[in-house]
Amino acid sequence: MQLSRIGALTVAALTFIVAPARAQSDFIKENTGKIIRKVGVHGSIGLRHPTDDDVSSGRSYGASVGLSPGLTNGWKYPVSLSWYHENLISPNDVQFAQLRAIAILGGIGYGWHFGQLSTSLSLQTGYSFNKGSFDGDLAAAFPGAQDVSLDVGNAFLLRPRLNGEYYLTRKFTVRASADYVWMKPDITVTTPSTRYDRVWDASSFHISGGIGFYPFRK
Repeated sequence: MQLSRIGALTVAALTFIVAPARAQSDFIKENTGKIIRKVGVHGSIGLRHPTDDDVSSGRSYGASVGLSPGLTNGWKYPVSLSWYHENLISPNDVQFAQLRAIAILGGIGYGWHFGQLSTSLSLQTGYSFNKGSFDGDLAAAFPGAQDVSLDVGNAFLLRPRLNGEYYLTRKFTVRASADYVWMKPDITVTTPSTRYDRVWDASSFHISGGIGFYPFRK
């Protein structure tokens, strides 16, 4: 009799364990499928206007992987990759170098939907991998300097962003955005007689347009 009770309790316990696990597995599979069907890729090109007079505007390109806007208002969690360049200007107003940045960003936002049009406001933070190289008239930028060195550090950044997206078809969209990037990398220029530090601010306003493609959207 004792063995029968133990067997019954064991079966009951296994039932309570297996049933929720199976339900959880089905829930994960169902929602994973929904997310995959919303995944898409975005491409953009834009114009950048630095806030610092010692930095001039440069072209920018962007790529990101994200979810389609959907049909209802709600929270969003955008992740993106951005790369662009800006030109560095010497204290006597001569371009002498180029700053190239590749940034990885992630954040949170909220989206609103009006038929085929979707809009969102988001705040992203991330890390930018920066590199500097001489590009311009170095001799005119630092007259008399026989040896000039440039050091550009990586930096954290913050980007508030306003985005709009309109469906042309079920899989293709046109996109437009406006954002501000706050980024202050350590940029140091050293000549035999002078060290220039914290002169250049890489923060900038940015507008862009592009397309979105959602291959699995039905």
